[in-house]
Amino acid sequence: MEHRISHDNMDDILKQLEDDYIHALNNNQCENVEDFIEQFLYDSWDYNDRNIDMIKSVMSRYTQGKVYQTTFAGAFNEMVDHLQSMLSKLDKDNKYPMIHHNLGASILVAFVDGLVVQYYTGIYSVKDLRENTPQFKKTILSALCTDSLNE
Repeated sequence: MEHRISHDNMDDILKQLEDDYIHALNNNQCENVEDFIEQFLYDSWDYNDRNIDMIKSVMSRYTQGKVYQTTFAGAFNEMVDHLQSMLSKLDKDNKYPMIHHNLGASILVAFVDGLVVQYYTGIYSVKDLRENTPQFKKTILSALCTDSLNE
């Protein structure tokens, strides 16, 4: 499901976050789903740690109505679509059916974002997230192995 938005008049920080996300995905040179997800997790922990102030700024402006919901959702959807496309290309043998469903990348993003929120609230440190990445990866891969309800 391709979501495209106009980037004209987009919040500069939101645009930077979107560009960084796409850049990180494109730089993930792993050749299989398992390694790609592991690298995605490590990259997520490091990126969020380095850019917490920028992310908080965008979220604050969003909640204040300074970043429109359609713009915010559009940027988010573009990032998820790009992740979905990359994962689908890596899963040539359909080992992970959910990757080929429109919820596949959303499941991964929801899992990561939930852990990032816990990091922001002090439940986890980046060190904790990194140490637990093998278990997180295993859990995510198990979720992606499930069959789509639409089949």
